Amino acid sequence: MHKSNMKPILIIPSRLASTRLPEKPLHMIAGKPLIQHVYERAKASYDGRIVVACCDNRVKKIIESLNGEAILTDPNAPSGTDRIFEAYTKVGNNEDIIINLQGDMAIFPKDLLQKTLDVFKHVPSDVVTAMSALNDDVDNPSYVKVAFEKSAESTGNAIFGRAHYFSRALIPHGAKQFYKHIGLYIYTKEALAEFVKAPVAQLESTEQLEQLRGLALGHRYGITLVDGDYFSVDTIEDVNLVEGYLKKQRY
Repeated sequence: MHKSNMKPILIIPSRLASTRLPEKPLHMIAGKPLIQHVYERAKASYDGRIVVACCDNRVKKIIESLNGEAILTDPNAPSGTDRIFEAYTKVGNNEDIIINLQGDMAIFPKDLLQKTLDVFKHVPSDVVTAMSALNDDVDNPSYVKVAFEKSAESTGNAIFGRAHYFSRALIPHGAKQFYKHIGLYIYTKEALAEFVKAPVAQLESTEQLEQLRGLALGHRYGITLVDGDYFSVDTIEDVNLVEGYLKKQRY
């Protein structure tokens, strides 16, 4: 069943307990903390309700200083998905679609959120997500590959489909073009509730990919192809990449 008249809420999960970049949301990048970059880019891309789900008052104060909405959540939440579900149960207002925008996605194209939301109109889905063409360093396990089936509604560069599997390995075998998964998830509220209550799936544990739990539950993952520049921040090297990118945009 295609979704229409959706009422979405965008929730950004933010946690301090990063081992590779301590207190990551507060790390300064080009004069602003990382969480501010993510929040401001979300505001520029999406005109609906945005909530930052955080575990520290310092993050909450940053968002509130920007006239944004933030909610404190359990600092011991096992994942960002658990954190957004907790936030939704606390502050949700009957929204039926929950957008999970990662709290470390410092750079992403302005049309990413809307284009991914539009997948619901084209592919019957419980969860929708996005991918981009992967042309370099394709064997790198840090790049999560996706095997998908293109929808008949795809035309030209507007590609929609159903994702069948995600892997750190190079899939599907024999492909002429590989695709990299982008960690944006948009759940129906029913799928999100089922997801967080389910135990870790076997393949999820093997691949260390959370979305494989959803596939094990039988959730239908719709996906779209997007292009543009994406930078998630996990290390100091990533910080340098984002700062270099932002500097180039000013000239």
